[in-house]
Amino acid sequence: MPKKREIKRVLVVDDEENICAMLTTFLLSCGYSCENATDPAKALELLKRSDFELVISDIIMPGIDGLQLLSEILKIDPGIDTIMMTGHAVVYTYSDIIRAGAADFIAKPFGVYELEAKIERISRERKLQRELQELNTGLGVLLQGLEREKLKLSADVTANIKELISPYLEKLKGSHLNAEQRVYLEILESNLVDICSPFIKKLSQKHASLSPMELQVATLIKAGKENKEIAAILGVSLNTVMTHRYHIRAKLGVKGEQVNLSSYLTSMDL
Repeated sequence: MPKKREIKRVLVVDDEENICAMLTTFLLSCGYSCENATDPAKALELLKRSDFELVISDIIMPGIDGLQLLSEILKIDPGIDTIMMTGHAVVYTYSDIIRAGAADFIAKPFGVYELEAKIERISRERKLQRELQELNTGLGVLLQGLEREKLKLSADVTANIKELISPYLEKLKGSHLNAEQRVYLEILESNLVDICSPFIKKLSQKHASLSPMELQVATLIKAGKENKEIAAILGVSLNTVMTHRYHIRAKLGVKGEQVNLSSYLTSMDL
């Protein structure tokens, strides 16, 4: 969307010289820089050569249809606003003119203060749009910075695990551990892998309804652990594990016992 500049320069287009002169005098008194044209072709040339923020144009003029002129204006500068004037409201309805891209419409005859109110409304809308665009740009920069920080943190965590933890895990593997201790070591190693991989984070993001315990059970199921092993590792009953499995299936939409939950978790596109 083109950035809407503050309204400083206005172009008045009307085939009646007295209307051009009157509006130009009024707009200059309001503090705007103003030019005018009685010929639509000249108006388009002025628009190509100079920057205007607002065009106030008659909609019925010799040689060119009003909506055609509006279309040509927007082709030259999509960010420009237009107020279309006409004494022939029956030719085009208000909705016709707005759908064609005009910012507003005013029926002749009109008072200059009515026109001023319309210009002030357009100015407020342009100011709001500029503020929203600036806010959106600022948020985009902030989000990019957060994404970079997140990637850096993830890389740092992975590097620290590999350098500071993995060597000691390898030493533990080579030591004399009983069966239960080896199970815990395998779980620890599996969980560290999950910390370095996006599985747990993305599973919790995509399925926010999963509880922390269900996430732990899902991780162990994915690792190929049987229900009894999961119960022993987590210190809960076998029935509790079965209940969590049922809830995980329901929340992930995995229906039917013929679908292997461990295979499903492994194959999830996370």
